[in-house]
Amino acid sequence: EDHVRAHALADGLAAAGLPVDVHRVETNFVQLDLAPLGLVRSEALAQLLEAGVGLSATIHPTVLRAVTHLDVTDEDVERAIELIPSALGVEVATRR
Repeated sequence: EDHVRAHALADGLAAAGLPVDVHRVETNFVQLDLAPLGLVRSEALAQLLEAGVGLSATIHPTVLRAVTHLDVTDEDVERAIELIPSALGVEVATRR
């Protein structure tokens, strides 16, 4: 279930225009590269936290990580897909 939710999160974030490589999601980790967005990690983490989303830093200076686990529900994933682009200032294209 965690891996399925991670794939759903990756797909949703990629569809929203965020730089997420959905083909690299093999477990319950989803990596988001801030470099194409021109964002600084510390500022992005602060913006996300203010929006109520907890992502974590990785060893890579421009990559954040989202983790799905037993306390993360389908509704949490849907909410994260809504909140993350907005918190990072990414315009989401209207879904058809």
